[in-house]
Amino acid sequence: MPCSATKSSLRTTIKHTLDQMLPTARAAQSQQLCTQITTSDLYQSATTILCYAALPTELSLDPLITQALADHKTVCIPSVDWETKTMQPVQIESLDNNLQIGRYGLRSPSPDCKPIPDAQITLALIPGLGFDPAGHRLGRGAGFYDRWIEQRRQLDTPVSLVGVCFDEQLVERIPTDPHDQPMDRVVTPTTEYVRTHG
Repeated sequence: MPCSATKSSLRTTIKHTLDQMLPTARAAQSQQLCTQITTSDLYQSATTILCYAALPTELSLDPLITQALADHKTVCIPSVDWETKTMQPVQIESLDNNLQIGRYGLRSPSPDCKPIPDAQITLALIPGLGFDPAGHRLGRGAGFYDRWIEQRRQLDTPVSLVGVCFDEQLVERIPTDPHDQPMDRVVTPTTEYVRTHG
């Protein structure tokens, strides 16, 4: 693929940047972004939210998940099938009780979590290694989210796809391939970019 080499070097650079961030800075920025989203109209109108259980170096949505559960919203995180390279949103009702350490040390939903139909997701908060202001996303290379987003976009019900990241993960331009799915908007702790369609 024409962009693979560039993507690979960009992944290496951003991973190094994330590794250098202090845990206190990660926690403070994560809280700032979660507050920014939970006070937005996008969040207020959402009924079912797809989140993720963050890796140690990722921006954590745990404060937002806690708030959303308190607000009686349906909160989902992806259940990953490593064999088929697909993911299915499943409902969690507690960060403490519904997550377990799975493959590669990832926090994963326990097997008894209830699957939620893709069409029910009204707001999806998508992680990535990097984003650009145009809404392009650099993932980790497995394609789980790109496949899920493409599938979700084919459904009739509306959804807002929001890339979330630290300011340090924003780059001027993410190289893209045909299968890459853009975000509707990208939100960092200090700013927000809305993709102009067309």
